[in-house]
Amino acid sequence: MEKAIKRFKRLVEKEGIIREWKKREYFVKPSTIKNREKKDLVRKMAKKLRKLNGGSKNY
Repeated sequence: MEKAIKRFKRLVEKEGIIREWKKREYFVKPSTIKNREKKDLVRKMAKKLRKLNGGSKNY
């Protein structure tokens, strides 16, 4: 029985069912999603820039 539960948990985690459920739990306005994606992109670009510049902060 315990083995079956572990197998089920692993399968659910692998498929991303819990993650998808949490994502769809509440309605998020399309504009909010768009803004969040834009912020993520800016953050990724800044990180990439820092990496290219040697990681030092320029004050």
